[in-house]
Amino acid sequence: MPTRIDFRPSLDLACRITGMRVALVGEVTESAWRSIQSIDSAGLGISSGMILDINRTFCKDVRSSRAPVWFGDALAHPLFIDSPIPGMYGFRSYISVPLLLADGSIFGTLCTLDPEPKPVDEQQVQSMNDVAALVAAQIDALRSHDADSRTIDGLKEQGDMVGRQLAEYEQSNAELQRVAKQREEFIGVLAHDLRNPVQAIRAGVDLLGLGALTDSQQKVLGHINDSADRIAELIDVTLDFARGRLGTGIALKLEPWSDLSGVLAMACREAMRPYPGRNCEVDLQLPVTFVCDAARLCQLLANLVINAAIHGIPGQPIHVKGRSVGTGIEISVANQGVIPAAQMGHLFEPFARPQERRLDSGLGLGLYIAAQIAKAHGGTLTVTSSGDEGTVLTVRL
Repeated sequence: MPTRIDFRPSLDLACRITGMRVALVGEVTESAWRSIQSIDSAGLGISSGMILDINRTFCKDVRSSRAPVWFGDALAHPLFIDSPIPGMYGFRSYISVPLLLADGSIFGTLCTLDPEPKPVDEQQVQSMNDVAALVAAQIDALRSHDADSRTIDGLKEQGDMVGRQLAEYEQSNAELQRVAKQREEFIGVLAHDLRNPVQAIRAGVDLLGLGALTDSQQKVLGHINDSADRIAELIDVTLDFARGRLGTGIALKLEPWSDLSGVLAMACREAMRPYPGRNCEVDLQLPVTFVCDAARLCQLLANLVINAAIHGIPGQPIHVKGRSVGTGIEISVANQGVIPAAQMGHLFEPFARPQERRLDSGLGLGLYIAAQIAKAHGGTLTVTSSGDEGTVLTVRL
């Protein structure tokens, strides 16, 4: 057993390549799996010397196929969403590559994993294969007891190759981040500059409305005014999205509010106005005085209620409930609809919309912005969904 080799530099390199916080070298046989050495910065309890049932690992598949197994999010992957293995050990992202020795045999696997979803692509998997080749060469060197200059030079050459590929990957990743930041800054500037022409349209409508108009002309002005309101709403949503993505966060105007229950109840009624056939039952008993940005909380709650109206079951009521909890508040919005498990992990991400609804109107940013408003208040927005209880979105501040 290659227990005398220090694999930590290779494990650190594997974590840097993948962005995951757990890495390990595992010895895999037909009947057993053993961790030779590991690093665990995520607190999953992966330790050196750990022994697992080979049938409860993906490494069994890697050993039999001699091919990598990898995914960025088990809950969103069609092949692994129903597998109990990720939930058993508490990870969602995973890469495992084989450790192939010089004699053609397979020693085991090099793995990285993380409890959070991580972006994974073929370039990262290839870089992991390069690190695995370095690890396998170390194992071969120890087994043969032939640490001559050629072996050392070979190890150094492979290490240099992995280092060069890592540098190229980091450079490429930095460029992608720079382009993404420029794109989002452009969206923010564009949305901001669109406010002036919208104000000009509204002023023109108001001016024309002062004159004597026929019924048809009044109707046209009404359509123009409604369109201007819709454009202004889209601009505000786009600006909120840009602020959230650029890291500045949604700006708040914090003030003590003495009638927060009444203000939020009115926001619910306004949000339900386009859905006259749906029933929304509101029960808000919030503190007499609470410091917050009431306008933003109205926006948050309206987004949750609209989401429930669109995705809930027609004929079933929407329940809005708010209570004091300790020194804060808790507001929930419940409906009888059920969210598919594959969508739960992405619900609060921007443009998180099922494939079959990708052409629906709207930007698909409602829940993302609601989560950003909760975050700006130092709170959280969470979701539960099941066939028995329906879907409940809960904000805690």
